Amino acid sequence: IDGKPIGKVNFVLRDSKNRIWLTVSTMVNPCTKAVSLPVGDGYVAMADERGLRVVADGFRFTNEIRFDACEEWLYVVETTGPHVTRLRVRADGTLGEREIFGPSHLGGFPDGIAFDAQGNLWGTLVMVDRLFALTPEGDLRILLDDGDPQASRTLMEQWQRGAATMEHMAAARGTLAPWMA
Repeated sequence: IDGKPIGKVNFVLRDSKNRIWLTVSTMVNPCTKAVSLPVGDGYVAMADERGLRVVADGFRFTNEIRFDACEEWLYVVETTGPHVTRLRVRADGTLGEREIFGPSHLGGFPDGIAFDAQGNLWGTLVMVDRLFALTPEGDLRILLDDGDPQASRTLMEQWQRGAATMEHMAAARGTLAPWMA
């Protein structure tokens, strides 16, 4: 973008106005290092008839994004936040108000998200292997917990200290769908 390296592209989404939205998780290379670093270099870019441009930045490992049903809000997974942020979408594609949606710490690393017909935001917590939902009011519901409780606790403690390793991450996986994403 503007002649600079793009970074680690993670997710691409098209809206009803045929604009393309994408997330860049981090500029850290290799990107796996960004999991244990408190770096907020992720961003969201949008492409329309005017080209590709950054519309929001400062995210902690930007992951999947989704619009609500009316495309009034863009929901952004900050994997190492570890939370979901949402931003008001203006008609021209610029983004306004920014707020954390739901708890500021989801108890694991959020990854994939999707809305159901009732407006609940479903998601996964990768490595600790949990399936969650955030109600339209932002209340957290853990729907499935398949992670190893002790290994998950150790991973999160080491991550808080900035000392999480691939060994910590690998040990925390569950049995049904390891590293549920």
